[in-house]
Amino acid sequence: MLSVFLILALICGCSCYPSGAPESACTTMTPSHGVPPQNTSSPYVIKFSSSNFSIDSNFTVTISSKDGNTSFRGFLMEVFTDQPTPNQLEESEFKVPENAHPTCNGGATHSDAKEKHMIGLQWQPTTSFTGKVKFRATIVQAYTVIWKNVESEYLSVDYTAPSTSPSDVTTISHPISTISESPSDLPRCEPGFGCFKACPLTTCESVVMWRRSGNFVDFKIVARLDRPNNRWVAIGFSPTGRMPKTSVIMCLVDNGKISVEEGINKGYSFGPLSNKTLGLTNISASVVDSVLRCTFTRQINISGSVESIYSLTKKYFLLLGDGPIIGTPGQHEKTPVKSESRVDFLVNENVGSDDPSKTLYKLHGSLMILSWMFLSSVAIITARYYKSEWRGMMPCGVKVWFAIHRTMMSMVFIITTASFIIIFIQVGSLLQETEGDIYVRYHPALGITVMALCVANPIMAFFRCDPGHKYRHAFHYSHMFVGTAAQILSAITIYFGVNLEKSNTPEEASYIVIAYIITYVIIEVILECQKYYRRNEDETETQILLRSTSNVPQQKYQKHQVNSFKLTVLTIHFVCMSMYCMVLIYFVATA
Repeated sequence: MLSVFLILALICGCSCYPSGAPESACTTMTPSHGVPPQNTSSPYVIKFSSSNFSIDSNFTVTISSKDGNTSFRGFLMEVFTDQPTPNQLEESEFKVPENAHPTCNGGATHSDAKEKHMIGLQWQPTTSFTGKVKFRATIVQAYTVIWKNVESEYLSVDYTAPSTSPSDVTTISHPISTISESPSDLPRCEPGFGCFKACPLTTCESVVMWRRSGNFVDFKIVARLDRPNNRWVAIGFSPTGRMPKTSVIMCLVDNGKISVEEGINKGYSFGPLSNKTLGLTNISASVVDSVLRCTFTRQINISGSVESIYSLTKKYFLLLGDGPIIGTPGQHEKTPVKSESRVDFLVNENVGSDDPSKTLYKLHGSLMILSWMFLSSVAIITARYYKSEWRGMMPCGVKVWFAIHRTMMSMVFIITTASFIIIFIQVGSLLQETEGDIYVRYHPALGITVMALCVANPIMAFFRCDPGHKYRHAFHYSHMFVGTAAQILSAITIYFGVNLEKSNTPEEASYIVIAYIITYVIIEVILECQKYYRRNEDETETQILLRSTSNVPQQKYQKHQVNSFKLTVLTIHFVCMSMYCMVLIYFVATA
């Protein structure tokens, strides 16, 4: 019995507070873990969202590691005035994220012991205050690894508390309610909120939630980050479902500092507003187990709003994207997910995403690759350089080269037409505005041109004159010109296509298209050289024929019937085009 009592006493004596520092630690800011704080330089830093305090800018204090990767489990932060003997500033408050709570009369602490890479706390005085303050924290990396007196730089504050007379009272939104969830279960939709998910599953990589609260709408963005630092996640309110003229609210995790910026997409690039938090309040954010939780409240109608801030009384397509921060927010690495329809943010409803699989886009691209990288390339090479081969063979009464050319080009016409119809059904217009670099935006126009040439050539072939006709050469050269132009433009169109943002193909897809073009050109050069050499050889043999009585014509005919070199080149061309085609279709289908 005595041993049980001693064990219980020992357990109780080892004070551990996974739900935050107790009130007893407010004075000393030292946890009762039975170990002294570290005496080495702290790996953590305290940063501000702005060098100057402003109540309108939702001033945020962030705790993070210096390298952006070292995590921590607990903290206790308090605010001290700039005096010969610093005193705690109790007339202030922190607005905290869901994994923290206020404590110590103006301080804040953690509310769980899960790993955190950074945490942002919105701060402001509660009474009029002028002077300098410093933020001081005790940070717990592990139960026995503690850093004390981690301090920020001094912050100058000149704050006048707003009047509380009845005539000056304004309505503010209610704080967003918290729901205790395990990070392993996130991101997921929460009860009482409208929700947009970036996937059809219960849990996704990212979700957006909203809920009306009077003249405001509370928003939550929950996203699992590939890396815990130097990333941004943003939502956009788009009138058209496209990137240009989209009102954007962006949550940034930049070198240990979490902030929120509001802006407008000028074309396909983000431009912050001069007031980066116009109409936003209750901003808080944190990163726990690589899951970013970013919450803010937005006015439905912003007083004196600029053109780029849309009223939430209207419905908009909701866009959700993320990307890297390299000094400034960089371009998103994947196409942002779009809601399947316009969203009413004043109503709690679940909204699905717009065909994340992009099945019709993938089918369109795969069919075009099959048509022009494989079928058309083999058909054109055969017609241009292999008319003299297989002379003794006439399947179905036609020459072998003509049978190959006609069969493959007929398939090209059928597949290209089907692919054209598929993409028209998907986008609903001939010239859809595309995203990405300027040059790839010519993809739709080039595709229409290829389709027109694809239709023109069989029509020309249908009305061609007889081989002995005096205008037969005109048909021959015009038919060759249209076919060659279609082949060249199709290669450019495919290259632009795999570089479109919505294609999501890896960078290697561009290299495959380049390799295909280079290989095709090399094959053409080799066969042109062989053709030129063969012509000179034929002229020499003809001169010998005129002076000889031997049976050379029969020998020459047999030599022309089978040319092993040309057949080898054709085999290499066939294999290479097949490989390029299959690999590129794989990239498109699995993007």
